[in-house]
Amino acid sequence: MTRVALFCLAVALAAGCGSSRHATACSLKGSIGLQGATGNLLGGFTVENTGGRACRLGGFPRLELFRSDRKRVALTVHRGDAAFPSSRLVTLLRPGRSATAWVKWTDYCGSLWNRPFTFRLTLPTGQRISARTAAAEKCQETGGAPRAGPGTAELSISGFH
Repeated sequence: MTRVALFCLAVALAAGCGSSRHATACSLKGSIGLQGATGNLLGGFTVENTGGRACRLGGFPRLELFRSDRKRVALTVHRGDAAFPSSRLVTLLRPGRSATAWVKWTDYCGSLWNRPFTFRLTLPTGQRISARTAAAEKCQETGGAPRAGPGTAELSISGFH
């Protein structure tokens, strides 16, 4: 490596900008809360900084959804939604603070809707945070009966607020 390349690498590592070192140093705890009716859920994925230093959240997280049998749900994910409250984005989370990425789940009445789901966010830094729903809302579209099939979902997500 040239001296210039080594210098650039050292600067990037010292800044912790998106490095895996920065991501693993952050202690973030996730939780998810959703409410809804008529096949739609609205709520948020909240992260809390339980560590002793500030953590970079970045912009929009990537979202994955897993059923209780650990199968991934096929997703279409949109950035933002008119139903989300507007407020200033949080990109740096100080120790002891929390921030929420708003989530809207359209037509959640899929297979195994009546069991917990695991939401997994991947931050722009590469850090993954998972949270499991306590219990699913009763699907009112089907009269309470789960649909057959692997399930698909359409979700919208905001940046952290």
